[in-house]
Amino acid sequence: MSPAIPIRDLVVEQLDSKNAHVNFTQAVQGLTYKQSGIRVEGLPHTIWELIEHIRISQDDILEFCKNPDYKAPNWPDDYWPASAGPENEKAFHTSVRAVPEGIDEMKAMVSDPQNNLQTPIPHGDGQTLFREAMLFVDHNAYHIGQIVQVRRSMGSW
Repeated sequence: MSPAIPIRDLVVEQLDSKNAHVNFTQAVQGLTYKQSGIRVEGLPHTIWELIEHIRISQDDILEFCKNPDYKAPNWPDDYWPASAGPENEKAFHTSVRAVPEGIDEMKAMVSDPQNNLQTPIPHGDGQTLFREAMLFVDHNAYHIGQIVQVRRSMGSW
């Protein structure tokens, strides 16, 4: 790796999950909506809960980055779905599509040279776009790993 790689490119690379682990799309590839609601004994979350938690959290982070009138949802209740499984197949596919779309939106924000990665977000308390993008990376990697763990436990990985 060249030390001359711009930080924006490195952050985008991390958002793409191109290094040490599978990305979200790989983690859910071939998963059915019925499988997503199965609770595996000994594991705290269904895959649906994890997918929705990732989506909800990404939406919250993006909203914080963009909206000067941002109001934080209630933790933890507003960051997790109400049910263990999706209402129907359409809800499952909508959520699965939304996660990569959220990642793409963060990548676009990071890639935009008009956005200074280190300037504190005006309505925050010291957070920067760089910090929020890395929160995406860290949070997603953790929960994608959990999705893989659930799938392995179900014998579908």
